Amino acid sequence: MSVITAQRAPGAAKQRAPRGRGRARDGALAWLTLAPAIIVMAVLLWYPVSSTIRYSFTDWNGAGADWVGLTNYTDPLFGGQFFELIRTNLVFLAAIPPLLLICVAVSVAIHDQVPGWRIFRSVYYLPTVLSAAVVGLLMRILFSPTGAVNGFLTGIGLGGLAQDWLGQTHTAFAVLLAAFYWQTLGQGVLIFMAGLSTINAELIEQAKVDGAGWWRRLFSIVLPLLRPTIAYFLLTNVIYVLVDLIGLVLVSTGGGPGRSTTPLDYMIYLTAFQEGELGAASALAVMLLVIAFSCSWLQVRMLERMN
Repeated sequence: MSVITAQRAPGAAKQRAPRGRGRARDGALAWLTLAPAIIVMAVLLWYPVSSTIRYSFTDWNGAGADWVGLTNYTDPLFGGQFFELIRTNLVFLAAIPPLLLICVAVSVAIHDQVPGWRIFRSVYYLPTVLSAAVVGLLMRILFSPTGAVNGFLTGIGLGGLAQDWLGQTHTAFAVLLAAFYWQTLGQGVLIFMAGLSTINAELIEQAKVDGAGWWRRLFSIVLPLLRPTIAYFLLTNVIYVLVDLIGLVLVSTGGGPGRSTTPLDYMIYLTAFQEGELGAASALAVMLLVIAFSCSWLQVRMLERMN
């Protein structure tokens, strides 16, 4: 037996050697294929992020940088400025759950082919093709002191309700939220229509036979089966209201009155390019990155537990 084993060992070694070289060659080919994407990611993402983190600990004016440690973080956090800025984002975050219910209700109504459902499907989606800047400009024109909204109120005898909608904090927030709802509704309806197409129609029909009303079917059958779609809708909109409100706010309210409607991403722009404090702006950007990443991670974890 030992002689046979000794005779087979060299042959086995000869067979293993080419296999090992093949794996190494495949690995090298894989890294070579991924190299262009890795280089692009390093240049366009990793280097800017690492540079932002490094400059967030300095007093940087674009030409020179002096080390200041944690000052750029402690000043907004303990000075109260950060919580004033995040307030605008929190208002939009609180507005997402009602928007979700509206999108689901409209999607189910269209899915059930209520009268005029084809027209509604097109009308709801039209605002989605407009950019945030265009929507913000429309809101600014409509709600200006001499705009169409005040003109309509005056025309129907309600001139006492006419006001400077964008000049007061509570009405400015109302205009921004209306624009957010109007632009996002079509996208949400499209997402939930896709989710509804995956639900077995027999479940809905059986519920109708059992006497379940529309709202009962919505909360007992539709919403539980739409959990992955709901998670996707929440994730994308939470990221949007954290990092992408600048276009809508800049064109519509300009962050005013004062800075009462200024979101964190817009404040980063103001701090960097109007006040010239690039180090402080870098610190705000790092804070925003941590908040957005944490919210996204928590939502993904919650989705995994729900499944």
